[in-house]
Amino acid sequence: MKRFDFRTTTLAVLFCAAVLPACKKYLSTEPLSTIDPSVAFSNLPNAKAALNGAYLSLAGDYGYGIRASYYYAYDDDAIMGGGSSLSSARHEEAHYTLGAGNTDIVNTFNQFYKGIEAANNCIYYIPRMPQFASGTGADQNELRRMLGEALTIRAQYFFELVRIWGDVPEPRVPSSFVNDLFLKRTNRDSIYKHILSDLAEAKTLMPWLNQVSRDERFTKGTAMALRAKVALFAGGYSLRGTDAVGQMQRPANYLDDYKIARDECAELMQNRGVHNLYPTFKGLWKDVVDAHKAVDPQGELIMQVAMANGTNSDSKIGAQNGTKINGVGGSLGNVLPTYFYQFDSTDIRRDVTVVPFEVVRDVYGRGHASNSIYDGKFRRDWITSPSYYMSNGQTSGSNPVTLTPASNSSIQNFQLNWPLIRFSDVLLMFAEAENEINNGPTADAIAAWKEVSLRGHNGDASLVPAAPGDKNGFFKLLVRERHLEFGGEGIRKFDLIRWNLLSTALTETKANLQKFAAGTAMAAPSYMAAPPDYTLTANLPKQMWFYQNMPAENNVPTQAGSQIWVYSFYMPTPSSTPKDPTNGNNSISSSSNRINWFASTNITTTYVNYYAYGFVSGKSELYPIPQASIDANANLRPQNPGY
Repeated sequence: MKRFDFRTTTLAVLFCAAVLPACKKYLSTEPLSTIDPSVAFSNLPNAKAALNGAYLSLAGDYGYGIRASYYYAYDDDAIMGGGSSLSSARHEEAHYTLGAGNTDIVNTFNQFYKGIEAANNCIYYIPRMPQFASGTGADQNELRRMLGEALTIRAQYFFELVRIWGDVPEPRVPSSFVNDLFLKRTNRDSIYKHILSDLAEAKTLMPWLNQVSRDERFTKGTAMALRAKVALFAGGYSLRGTDAVGQMQRPANYLDDYKIARDECAELMQNRGVHNLYPTFKGLWKDVVDAHKAVDPQGELIMQVAMANGTNSDSKIGAQNGTKINGVGGSLGNVLPTYFYQFDSTDIRRDVTVVPFEVVRDVYGRGHASNSIYDGKFRRDWITSPSYYMSNGQTSGSNPVTLTPASNSSIQNFQLNWPLIRFSDVLLMFAEAENEINNGPTADAIAAWKEVSLRGHNGDASLVPAAPGDKNGFFKLLVRERHLEFGGEGIRKFDLIRWNLLSTALTETKANLQKFAAGTAMAAPSYMAAPPDYTLTANLPKQMWFYQNMPAENNVPTQAGSQIWVYSFYMPTPSSTPKDPTNGNNSISSSSNRINWFASTNITTTYVNYYAYGFVSGKSELYPIPQASIDANANLRPQNPGY
């Protein structure tokens, strides 16, 4: 029998870039050599290269380059992932039909443990370097920071492994010191306890973001925000048991974890000079994330996975999801029409988060039906520095096309960083913890929630809904606010699990999709605050008109994607044919510029049935332990419930 060995083939990995510079991309693409730890940790440049190895397993196809960030995060009540099929690994993952033999999950499982091994080496050897205790002040500070980074990186790997698989092995020392590599699974409560302890130490070792050159390395705020997030999961519900059907349970002392989350968030909120909200929701995505900026001036991107050009360190985000351009890309994440209508008409997050159109020949030239809406935070038509948008040499009025030509169909890797925690998450985690601890919302909790909603409504306080004064009402408001704020960021499914609401959300969403298919009104969800009444009606438009020649946004920055639409998404379709001011005020062509927004031809029984097709409560809240890992190590049994 093949031994289940968490060890990589080396104890440390040296990369071409030995030092982590304060620039956009510091991860190099491939290992240069493998060396003994006595060399790897003999000086700072080599130790930094070893730390790079710990960071590296976060990226790539089986990390947050696509699978951990996207394939595994859906279906939820916003996005149907994987596409309309059940035939491949990604369809199985999204639609809850996967088994233990799924070929994707074993690669992610192994990659994250490879990252843990690299982090364990850093955690063990860095404090034993002579410079750690007797080096120059600068060397000591840098090594302390590196130790804190390694603790935080390892915490993230363990956190993700527990969220996906539940109880998992917990190697906490380099594998070279372990005699028996057939590790057993560790109770997740113990893992969470160790993570929280490690992050408490890490935040004392690392500087604030504004105390160092700004780059993508983890800092004090990262450890604090991650500690808050882990605490909410530690105190939340998770699937437990070894029988055919598991039970969703939470610890009896869960409020202790909520207090940790509240306190960490409160301290972050007191340091607004370091981390704060970016001024505009759209600008965060268009001008920072999609513009390949390492950090934003406000520090909203508290924790992100850096991507670099290379097979093992890049990202397919923006290529397999996001906007279609000239028929290419975008179709992996299908935003559900039920999610589209959770947004009120004044919420500017809607037109960032969802994309009911595609770019054709450098114009916003084709509207999509309600079953063909895609997530929009990572979109080709916003990507710059460099751009990956294929230009055809057209001009838009007096504005020449300036985007870089590219072979649009062949590009798969856009080097877009994956955000793990934003400051808006800190505000909403604080509000949630305060509400739970105090059995109702405090003034501070309401203020934190309102700050997020206010930005979502472009700073207009009159558009922000009133906050309920009771615990359950405010909780439901937060469930809705997180829905609107984090769509397409791989957060929602795991939120619903820790609240024990995933089964309810999927069931009610499927029922509402069936109502849309039948041409009847969507029902208000029971598990979160309701959208406005004008979205809960059967009088939504059956057809939508769009303009013929609306220039793409990178060419005419003042135009917004939603402006291609002639009429409101919230009113019945007028009977008259509209005029097109972008085309001499002539009538819009009814044959090419009108789409069936809601019709039996798009929201079909087949479409609805794919959504959460195989979900089973008491099973699907966890993935199965990969069968290849169990075959190599029988101590990983018993398998997760239901598999």
